[in-house]
Amino acid sequence: MNRNLILFFSCILIGGCSILGVHFKIHNPHRAGKYPKKTVARTLLGNQESKFRTCFDVQWYNLNVVFGNDLSKDHSITGDCEIKILAISDFDTLQLDLAKNMKITNCGINDLSGPKTSLGYFNYSDANYFRKEGAVFVCMPHHIHAGQSIFIEIAYAGEPTEAKRPPWKGGFVRKKDKLDQPWWGVACETEGASSWWPCKDVMNDEPDSVDIRYTVSSKWSAISNGKLVDVSENVKDPGESMIWHWHVSYPINIYDITFYIGHFKLLHDTYYSEVTHDTLQLNHYVLEQNYDVAKTHFQQLKKYLVFYETTFGPYPWYRDGFKLVESPYAGMEHQSAIAYGNGYHDDPRNGFDYIILHETAHEWWGNSVTANDLADGWLHEGFATYTEALYVESIKGHDAYVNYLLQYRLFIINRRPIVGEKGIRYFDYRDGDIYMKGAWVLHSLRYAIANDSLFFDIIHSFYMENRYSTISSDKLEELVNRKTGQDYHWFFEQYLYNRFTPELEYCVKDGSVYYRWAKTAHQKFFMKPKIYFSGTTYFSTEQAYADPVQSKALPTGSTGVTFNTSEFLYKVVENKELYGMYFPKTKKKSTNRSY
Repeated sequence: MNRNLILFFSCILIGGCSILGVHFKIHNPHRAGKYPKKTVARTLLGNQESKFRTCFDVQWYNLNVVFGNDLSKDHSITGDCEIKILAISDFDTLQLDLAKNMKITNCGINDLSGPKTSLGYFNYSDANYFRKEGAVFVCMPHHIHAGQSIFIEIAYAGEPTEAKRPPWKGGFVRKKDKLDQPWWGVACETEGASSWWPCKDVMNDEPDSVDIRYTVSSKWSAISNGKLVDVSENVKDPGESMIWHWHVSYPINIYDITFYIGHFKLLHDTYYSEVTHDTLQLNHYVLEQNYDVAKTHFQQLKKYLVFYETTFGPYPWYRDGFKLVESPYAGMEHQSAIAYGNGYHDDPRNGFDYIILHETAHEWWGNSVTANDLADGWLHEGFATYTEALYVESIKGHDAYVNYLLQYRLFIINRRPIVGEKGIRYFDYRDGDIYMKGAWVLHSLRYAIANDSLFFDIIHSFYMENRYSTISSDKLEELVNRKTGQDYHWFFEQYLYNRFTPELEYCVKDGSVYYRWAKTAHQKFFMKPKIYFSGTTYFSTEQAYADPVQSKALPTGSTGVTFNTSEFLYKVVENKELYGMYFPKTKKKSTNRSY
């Protein structure tokens, strides 16, 4: 069994890539996958266009979380979060989010209208609020006008939900390392950051910056995103606990905000960029017992950074640095603090650790260029998965690139369109199409454009034009149309919004091959499969649109045809009735006469 099959069956692909089945031929199931019911809880969390959310923009979070000194017994946390917001429109009430199993102990507001204190503006007055499921509706002391800045502080406590199958079914991850020492983390892409701290839990509003402070026992380290500001003694618990202060100086997708608690050792390195001519600080944190193996194993990261910067554009977080952090789950793309849990194993066939390769790609695709709704999650996972294939091509050639993608094609299930239903915060870890089919969409687009210089210019421009932004899939369609000067709407309608892989029907009859795009293809689907006659001789079909039947005479001596299905995503179906349906035999004229 090849490497990718082992990985899939072992269920160690990141963030939701557990597969229902293997299909050696492309599968178009008759029954579509269902979306979850729009419960009150799901609607309150997923509806990003509610007036209680669109009325304000988050500019800064100041998150403080205190963990118990004895992690083996105390699974609860206490904390508070200050939130600086800017009013986009007038409002009286806004919505924040916090899981309903977490208790709010205080809520305060500072609207900057009162007198300054010696500590500045952060003199909070109690605020009224009410809760509904995971939503927290905060009532303003008076009408807030567009352009006004205010600060909200929420203090809270509780025991966050434990992850059932991290990172696919997320939450708090509480484990022990091989030395029986506590080893904690969190992964919450599907569940949302509000599963463990109060925030505006949406995809389309990233804070400009974040300060994060974790208070933990002095025995342990607490690693997070961004740059380490300092580690100081907790004056409320001298000698027993320390405060780790991290600062994120860029916009961040809030499900990326994370922590790692354990007995870590810093592995410092640097990377010099030939693209930016800057030096990137690499501050990896690994379990102390794995320091020596990590020191060698993590060197491969630099090759990936070179490839990504050359292909897509500069690494996006130079001020904050980059770190791999050993985690108690397979991997996760936490911005500038990538979770690494692949056990320091390289794939013997390809010679790289695909967790490092894939998760690092997310710094460009998912973290810098971010889907503004999980419905467009393929912009994260499809791009990162396709990046793996591009890297294989760069080191082993085009045939290896195609073979890599063909392995992934086995797991396409076509139960739902790649772009899902918006407004429900939905991510099904059992449906890997946003990974594998997403990668095949980009591979197919490359074939459709048929100009590698133009294709890679589009990919590079897509990153450079949209970095530090939240976007939807139509941004890619707009760019492709602009760069090519053609209308590719049919392509994106087919591959992003239609769950079916297009089917090419054919039959061989009386020395000719007859073929057409069937009803699973968009009406204006315009791709040209290659048809081979008994060997290497082929022709590209001239089929322009779906449905009409075309034909081609077989060369003398040819007995059959095959189709090249590796260049773009489509399914070949033999339909022996095709000739009779569209080229019926001419009926003999009747000799009976009527008078």
